[in-house]
Amino acid sequence: MKFLKEQYRLSFSFFRGPLWSYFKNATIAFFAIYLISILASLLFPSIQKSLLTYIQSVIEQAGIVDNNGSISAVSIMFNNLHAAALSILYGIVPFLYLPALPIGLNASIIGAVTSSYIVSSQSLLLFAAGLIPHGIFEIPALLIAFACGLYLCHEVTQRLSKSTSNKERTPLVETILSIMRVYLTIVVPLLIIASFIEAYVTPIFMSFFM
Repeated sequence: MKFLKEQYRLSFSFFRGPLWSYFKNATIAFFAIYLISILASLLFPSIQKSLLTYIQSVIEQAGIVDNNGSISAVSIMFNNLHAAALSILYGIVPFLYLPALPIGLNASIIGAVTSSYIVSSQSLLLFAAGLIPHGIFEIPALLIAFACGLYLCHEVTQRLSKSTSNKERTPLVETILSIMRVYLTIVVPLLIIASFIEAYVTPIFMSFFM
């Protein structure tokens, strides 16, 4: 128990320290792209259609929904854990800041779904009921993962560009360990909670507005 408490202390210290500005910027970018996606999907229906088709294919391939229409919490969980881990691993590639891509993709998809409710005159309360219960756990978890990836990319890039003496920087191995600790102690628990809420609680909330 003492070991676990220490890991959480280190994780939150890292999150409130080096990671915070990346999390803040990822959050701002996410919601800005979300709003832009809503507008673009309303103005250009083909964009909305493409994004909705993409997310439907992802859901089908991940096996999230079975033939009876039931949602698998386990499939959601592993799909989100995999996506979050990949977003961090993208940071290994220097200079390109690839973790920015899943930020844009996820925000664009949610924006397209929002616009589809608007176009079809469905209640936005129904949309909120379908997103908020699990989204309050899932979205912050993914944003933290995106921030970890961006921070990792920055650290790798700085070392390769030699713009700052490596002697002045935290060893890369230590940085990777800190990111892994955040993933395991913060991101994973949040995504596990979100997956079970999405499978078993979100449908109940949505039923109130159907």
